[in-house]
Amino acid sequence: MKKEETLQRIKAAEGQIRSAKERAAAERERILRDARREAFELRESLRREAEKRYEEILREADRATAHETEAILAAGRKRAAELAGQASGNLDRAVDLLIQKFKGAVNA
Repeated sequence: MKKEETLQRIKAAEGQIRSAKERAAAERERILRDARREAFELRESLRREAEKRYEEILREADRATAHETEAILAAGRKRAAELAGQASGNLDRAVDLLIQKFKGAVNA
């Protein structure tokens, strides 16, 4: 009877070990699923955050570009006004010189 009892105890222990292995495998699969889901959620969260930051950087660059463009245009307008003033002065002098030459030619 001792041999039979020992065999039954071995079978019971094997059953317990098999059951523990199955529980461990199921737990392992659950942990892996949870880890994959958490990694996916983290990746998506970081992607959304990166896209938001990218949009902020683009808006900031657009503002800076618009400001710089306006500064360049203002400087160009100022220089154009200066050149127009100089051209007007030169035109007046040219007309006076032309009139003097014409008078000199008429009087000669």
